[in-house]
Amino acid sequence: MHYDYLIIGQGICGTWLSYYLLNERKSVLVIDDNQKYSASKVASGLINPVTGRRVVITWMADELLPFAWKEYNGIGKVFSKQVIQQKNILAFPSAPDLLQAFEKRKQEGNSYIYVSPVSKEKLSAYFNFPFDVMQVAPCYLIDVNEFVSQWRNYLWNKTALLNENFNEDELMLFDDFVQYKNMTATKIIYCNGIQSAQSKYWKQLPFVPNKGQALIATINNLSDAYIYKFGHLSLIPQKNNLWWIGSSNELNFITAEPTEDFFKSTVASLKKILKVNFRIEEHLSSIRPAAVERRPFVGTHPAHHQIAILNGMGSKGCSLAPWFAKELTAHLINNKSINSLADVKRYTNMLKRKT
Repeated sequence: MHYDYLIIGQGICGTWLSYYLLNERKSVLVIDDNQKYSASKVASGLINPVTGRRVVITWMADELLPFAWKEYNGIGKVFSKQVIQQKNILAFPSAPDLLQAFEKRKQEGNSYIYVSPVSKEKLSAYFNFPFDVMQVAPCYLIDVNEFVSQWRNYLWNKTALLNENFNEDELMLFDDFVQYKNMTATKIIYCNGIQSAQSKYWKQLPFVPNKGQALIATINNLSDAYIYKFGHLSLIPQKNNLWWIGSSNELNFITAEPTEDFFKSTVASLKKILKVNFRIEEHLSSIRPAAVERRPFVGTHPAHHQIAILNGMGSKGCSLAPWFAKELTAHLINNKSINSLADVKRYTNMLKRKT
């Protein structure tokens, strides 16, 4: 069987890329083994336009936010599901310098920072906090599991999904196509997260494995109208009184599994923050495919034109993936240029080096 494109991985990147390519009437086969704790499935789904202790605007936020709102609503219509909603952040600075950072950015005209619309009196019924509360808006929340699962069903019904683990040893390159087992394609595209760092074609890229852990907790009677952020800890509403609580950002780790240290420290923080009862339901962990420059890897391999990549989104996958999946689609079909800060050809010398 011949396809225009083989896509390896059906996380956020593989989902968006297959969506755009199918919209262009290209034949696609996605190869994915549906790992329960992939980075996409463990992700919070938050799209937040500011970041860090200095409360700076994230890269491309002005373009990414309206684009994400439009595109997630568009793909949701395919399977009649609402997969995006606006959920603004209420940020609780824990120290005077953090509050000053918010106030300074607000005075400078940061268009995403506001005074909290919820009174301190109302919030104090649920939380312990020492200073004023700020709002970050707009922020968006993606139901990642619903989004990825619904698109998986769509691909399955279109016979565009192969439910198995990809084995690169069975991939063969020819002048104008690739062959994988009994399938051929014009190009193969790696969207399989941190696994791409083990690929013989992409292992030279400066991947930075980034471990993220989170807890799922039941918190009854806490309003789900907002996301609540206390330093690095975010409380993000899910369904049925469940809350995603995290996340860690671990560059040095021994195991990919959940750790007792994270569990204990997060529970201790929750006990200090919350005035209401909570119950831990699940402990999650995954490895994100981040990059040294905090910019994704997008484009065609400089030494092998039959191979491409959409990867390295780090913790910003929900906002970056649709934008760069569309950009890569335009590049593959119409030879449109890719943002130079994301184009994988910035590593041409590295990727052409023989190992």
